[in-house]
Amino acid sequence: MARWGEWWRVTRYTLFTGAVPQAEVSKSVALRRLRVVIYCAVGIWAAFVAALTAPPSVAGTPLVLLLALLVPAPALVAVRSPLWAWRLALVLIAITPLVHPGSVRQWGWAWSPGLALVTALVLYVVAESHTQAVVARVAVVTAAFLPLHVGDWRNWLMLVVLMTVLLVLGNTVRQRRIAERQRAASATRNAVFAERARIARELHDVVAHHMSVLALRTDSARFRFSGLSEDVRTEFAELNETAREGMVEMRRLLGVLRAEGADAEPTAPQPTAAQIAELAERVRSLGMDCELDVRGEFDDLPAGVALSVYRIVQEALSNAARHATGSRVVVELAAHGDAVGVTVRNSAGGGVPERGGPGHGLLGMRERVAMLGGTLEAGATGDGGFRVAARLPVGEREGGEA
Repeated sequence: MARWGEWWRVTRYTLFTGAVPQAEVSKSVALRRLRVVIYCAVGIWAAFVAALTAPPSVAGTPLVLLLALLVPAPALVAVRSPLWAWRLALVLIAITPLVHPGSVRQWGWAWSPGLALVTALVLYVVAESHTQAVVARVAVVTAAFLPLHVGDWRNWLMLVVLMTVLLVLGNTVRQRRIAERQRAASATRNAVFAERARIARELHDVVAHHMSVLALRTDSARFRFSGLSEDVRTEFAELNETAREGMVEMRRLLGVLRAEGADAEPTAPQPTAAQIAELAERVRSLGMDCELDVRGEFDDLPAGVALSVYRIVQEALSNAARHATGSRVVVELAAHGDAVGVTVRNSAGGGVPERGGPGHGLLGMRERVAMLGGTLEAGATGDGGFRVAARLPVGEREGGEA
């Protein structure tokens, strides 16, 4: 019963209820407009051909002219609803031979070349924008309509083959588009996971540093403070053991997150917000004007926040150097109360931007900002430049409450 219900649902959708395409043909506005122009051009040309190729016995009659005006309808409707376009094409396939009874004697076919062109376009669009189940029903129903005005089974078989080629071609394009989108989505997911692993590896060093300090201070407490009771000494010993166990688990976590070949990477202290001046100097060495404006105190920022500030500025400056060569860059850092503001703006580039594949810089920024519960705005400016603005909550600073 379930299979029968699904079969009937798809059949009803194909024949009666289906309106909008099941798959988006193109996300590009320019390509969508181009398709509209092509559909309209095919429809107008089909109407012109249908009017010119009418049999002499009925040429110029009002009925023939009306039918010629209806021939473009499926092509125009296909812009919004390929299935409704197909239904209109079936109606025209059924009634055209009745209006043009001399078409078979004129060139051997019951339909004008204009209607054949429009029907071919509609079949392709249906296959390109709907599932295989819908396309299969379209093929069966269309093949069943053709014998109404085709006497020779060989002609019918040739039409079925041509229809099948169009449907397979459209479905192949659809499957390829789906595969490309899946690959793009998979690449984005992989980039997200890789970026999260990179952030975790960096934060491992920050957390490990704090755990090491905690272990050292608890271990040395018995020597730094005299007159401690046995219970207090025991408590410090247990805290020291817990801190050391935490360090061991952190090393294991790093081993899980470390990418292949990461063992060969040199280890160095994680950068902080105080080193952003070095980034600005590197950009200046490339011949770009880079202005750095720092307001507030950054020395006592939590290590994770300071690291994120550095990485966001680093990625924004890298993007400016790659895509806006020769532009003027302004970096603004503001530490105020319970949050840190980071803004990087660049003007339109004066040189040739570096060519290359799409990167994941903005994705990494968003991951870092989301990790800290902040906000990020990134986009083009009115003067042709680009602006990145992040706000990172500080919470508790290392020196006490913010």
